[in-house]
Amino acid sequence: MRALWLHCSHHLLVWVALCWIAGASLAWLADDALPYQRTVVLALSALLLLVLAGCLLPGRVRPITSLPFFFLVGLVHTLTALHPPDDSAHLLYHITTKTKATVVGTILSMPEFNGKTSRLFLECESLLIAPNDHPSLFRPVRGKLLLTVGDRLSPSFRAGSRIMAIASIDRIHRSQTPGAFNFQLQMATKKVACSGWVQSAGALEIVTDRADTQTFASLLRRLRFVPEQMRQHTAQFFEQHLEPETAALYKALLIGSLVNISPETLEAFKIGGCFHILAISGLHFSLLGLFLLAGFTFFLKQSQWLLLHTHVPTLGLLLTAPFLFFYALVAGMNLPALRALITALLVLVAVLLHRQRSLLPLIAAAALLILAINPLALFTASFQLSFAAVLAINLIFPRLPILQEPTGDQPPWRHLLGRGWRLSRSMFLVSIAATAGTLPILLVHFNQISLVGPVMNVIIEPLLCLWALPWGLAAFVLCWAAPDLAILCLQCGALGIEGALLLIKALHPIPYLSLRTITPSPLEIVVYLSILWLLLRRPPLAHRLPLATGLTLFLAGSFTSGLWFPQDRQKASIHFLDVGQGTSTLVLLPGDKAVLIDGGGHQNERFDTGQNLIAPYLWQLRLWRLDDIIVTHPHGDHYNGLPFVVDHFHPGRLIVNGDEGEEAAYQQLLAGAREAGVDIQLATARTVLLQGNRFQMKCLGMPGLPGVREGTINDRSLVILLKIGNHGFLFPGDIGARSEQILNDSGQDLRAEVLLAPHHGSRGSAIPPFIEAVDPALIIVSSGRQRQGVLPAPEHLRNWASQKIFTLLTREHGTIICTSDGKSLRTRSFNGICAALDGEKRKFERKKCSLKEEGNPSIFNN
Repeated sequence: MRALWLHCSHHLLVWVALCWIAGASLAWLADDALPYQRTVVLALSALLLLVLAGCLLPGRVRPITSLPFFFLVGLVHTLTALHPPDDSAHLLYHITTKTKATVVGTILSMPEFNGKTSRLFLECESLLIAPNDHPSLFRPVRGKLLLTVGDRLSPSFRAGSRIMAIASIDRIHRSQTPGAFNFQLQMATKKVACSGWVQSAGALEIVTDRADTQTFASLLRRLRFVPEQMRQHTAQFFEQHLEPETAALYKALLIGSLVNISPETLEAFKIGGCFHILAISGLHFSLLGLFLLAGFTFFLKQSQWLLLHTHVPTLGLLLTAPFLFFYALVAGMNLPALRALITALLVLVAVLLHRQRSLLPLIAAAALLILAINPLALFTASFQLSFAAVLAINLIFPRLPILQEPTGDQPPWRHLLGRGWRLSRSMFLVSIAATAGTLPILLVHFNQISLVGPVMNVIIEPLLCLWALPWGLAAFVLCWAAPDLAILCLQCGALGIEGALLLIKALHPIPYLSLRTITPSPLEIVVYLSILWLLLRRPPLAHRLPLATGLTLFLAGSFTSGLWFPQDRQKASIHFLDVGQGTSTLVLLPGDKAVLIDGGGHQNERFDTGQNLIAPYLWQLRLWRLDDIIVTHPHGDHYNGLPFVVDHFHPGRLIVNGDEGEEAAYQQLLAGAREAGVDIQLATARTVLLQGNRFQMKCLGMPGLPGVREGTINDRSLVILLKIGNHGFLFPGDIGARSEQILNDSGQDLRAEVLLAPHHGSRGSAIPPFIEAVDPALIIVSSGRQRQGVLPAPEHLRNWASQKIFTLLTREHGTIICTSDGKSLRTRSFNGICAALDGEKRKFERKKCSLKEEGNPSIFNN
């Protein structure tokens, strides 16, 4: 205990940061369970008591009282950030649902055009909601708005411009599918809670600022937007004088804008393990800082007067810091750039003061500073990856070869070669350390790891960061006064970018350079970190190697067990994923069978439903492969995410209805499945697709039933009935009233406790005779927010409510899981709706949610 006490006292800043993070994590995990106002009042009372206790306790004990103090500060600060601001004028309190409105505000960021739409952030000042408000009555509002315009904006729209826009505004919603990227959290870190859509640039207009342009306040206001205006000018200069791909990468490197990089290029950088180079990261800043510090120090040492009268390393650091600060301004000085700047400066200070072994408290101070500014940053991947990389580099920094100068006299050429060799080895070790330290975070957030990352980083980093980036910074300075010279600098720097692109794209076709894996469990992460600690801790002890070996074997077996040993599920679980406007249902059957029924949803060039929603969910469930994929019919909202799923989950069968469809993408899906060796089977009415001791999956139609061929593509959908003991689940695809009547007349048993609403609950489906034949106790509607009020049809919702049929919508309740052992049937949704089937009444009744719900362990936690 005394040793722990001394350790806390000697490393107080580190323990303060850990306590803050612990308090913030508790607020994040238990936000729904903690009564906000009561918790804040109790925490503030406890903080006051701790302050009083700290004043009364002896001086040597007093520092330890700061630990619970900062735990409570982290808790309260994060809880406050998680809840809406207590400001009735905030935009959130005026926008509760999708609303057409006219908004007036100031552009905060440079508009970014991705080829189809422009995006910018707007500081709102007034709002007119049509048609409720009088045309001349604008409400004063506060808050930031993410505005997307379906057009390219003219250069006159820039940071600092005051504009009026007619937009459809809604609150920002996150994808309610576990494992998917949390866009709502990303925007919350920027203090943005609402987004707006503007049809075209014609719906925007620059309005005259009412402020007196000669006032001091107006001057300060204009100066505030100078960095963003410089970013915009730089982006336009690159676009005018470079090839589009080179300009896109230069904008990513220099000003932190990724919007113009093609998805193919981004994926190539991910496969090569170099994607972080394109983002503003601590490693990025550190490499630039070390390069500048070494250069300044070398030239300053050439002056004997400076060596005698100054401390040259300190002077080099003083010269380096403004360049890093300038670079952060050019990159937008947003949270990632600020974090990277602080981290890089701390690394430089540690090197300067020869305090490499004391870098940990400095990292803790940086984390505390950032979390004090933005407490939600803790839960973002960029924050976690940045600090994990720096902590890992800190462990090996004192042992880097570049810090170990050779002894004895050497010829200058051998000394130079030796220094270059040590620098290369150091860069490789830093790359390995950063990769090893960030591995679990990469797998948790992205389920992907590059096997060639450490090597490629050593090659690509110098080309981009040490060659292209300095030329780009020089061009940024010169483009204002000497544009021709700036163009020459860009052309020189473009050689590094083109070389990096050539190398990175050469890797893209090579298989197995990057692995997609399941999400590691918390236990596996702890074991992995324990292995790293055992291997890297000094001094090395003999007993650590056998222990590390044993833990490594355990970790490998646990992580890959799903590949070698079939699961033995005792219950079936049916997962209705929230994929926006589309449908995808995962069926996990008793035993080890896993079937995906459909896999489509909202999709565009930069968003793949399979890659961004379906696959991450399957990986969170620790599924390596699927047994079958069923496509009910060839419409994009039912299959557009399946190419990625087929490539990465290697199904044994692809079951289709035999319809060729009207979309070329569907034929490409079938061709890709055949190339991958997937068996494509046609399903017809009354075909048993899967059968076990406790379940049967059967195709009821529509192919094979009379009169089906004359219907639409929707009417020819596969209709699947799953029986688990006494319970039935019906998946009717997009059939309409015509096919529903054919099914009723076929004489087959349609009864099912759970019904996936046909055709997303459209007005032309779910006719009363069909609902009566199915007699569901629960109807689940898979539909997106953009079709709200249409899908499902309001009259259907009223009819089902009058019949007391429990109804859940994926757009409102998120991903929904039903679990059954054939006797009991329970359902649970992403947003916390829990219900169980009452066998006697044959009705679902709401229940209190439990974290130990069968069939979905921890998938909805957080």
